[in-house]
Amino acid sequence: MKNIFLFLSLLLMLVSKASAHPMAPGLWAMNEQSPGHFLVIWKTSLKPMPGIQLTPILPEGCVSNSQLTGSKEGTGQIVQWTTDCSSLSLIGSEFKVDGLDGSPSGVLFRLKTLDGNHYHQMLSSDDPAITIEAAPGALDIMWTYVVSGFDHLLSGLDHVFFVIMLTLLVGWGRQLIWTITLFTLGHSITLSLTALGYVNFPVMLVEAIIALSIVVAAAEVIRNDPKSLFRRRPWLMSGGFGLLHGMGFAGVLSEFGLPANDIPLALAAFNIGIEIGQLLVIAVFIVAWKGILKIKSNWSTLSQQLARLTPAYTIGAVAALWFWQRIGIEPLLAS
Repeated sequence: MKNIFLFLSLLLMLVSKASAHPMAPGLWAMNEQSPGHFLVIWKTSLKPMPGIQLTPILPEGCVSNSQLTGSKEGTGQIVQWTTDCSSLSLIGSEFKVDGLDGSPSGVLFRLKTLDGNHYHQMLSSDDPAITIEAAPGALDIMWTYVVSGFDHLLSGLDHVFFVIMLTLLVGWGRQLIWTITLFTLGHSITLSLTALGYVNFPVMLVEAIIALSIVVAAAEVIRNDPKSLFRRRPWLMSGGFGLLHGMGFAGVLSEFGLPANDIPLALAAFNIGIEIGQLLVIAVFIVAWKGILKIKSNWSTLSQQLARLTPAYTIGAVAALWFWQRIGIEPLLAS
């Protein structure tokens, strides 16, 4: 039992130091304003990793022709300027981020041209540069957005935690299928509406309520009350909170951008990627958890009960810390 308490304490100490997206990628956007002239948007975290200084490197021939302007947006610092790349052809040009060596995160590169072409790539320490090629086809676009949705689901601990809590709440079976289906439907609706500009809520408010949704789900697991509304109808929780999680997904998709001529395809592919990520999380968690419970016969009754509730208590506590951080109150544990 002491080992379980030690594990819980260490996990809380480690995770409380970070938000749900502790290593959220930076953004380097190039938006063509007139032929060959681009607005450059460089977004990095307000709390950069120590010893890491990222710098965007434009192709030779691009000339910056305006002063830098800076602003803050949520947890990020944004710097903008304009550059003239009219003297070169974009096809074959290389865009690189210097300083990515040793960085645990990356930078999302996004280039949008006047003719509606979009180019995306996640730049990292393993692949810090992108060479612009001909406009991608439908299959390339679909693959790009499936991978993006998959990556975001797995890199966003808040979404992963909520899916795990739903799994613990309803168990393995038909009810889990319906519960996850309603979660998918909920976040697909608001993701699409938000990405298309029909719905707009403050980012920090949405992120705070997402954290609160995890707390509510964890509380339902811990209470284990068969008469509870969410126990009897878990699809109400998954579908309702799924609407909020969709706005969170849309935040990343809005930065990633949507191809002007293939918006329905990109949205569908992004949702497919998220769904694949959800199913993978559920599968891995169930296999791991069933393996743990197989050895419960060697534990005391109290240890068995604590082992079953440890994920709910741990995830609920971490989500509560995130909630206070996101509404602007730093908890004592995080100091």
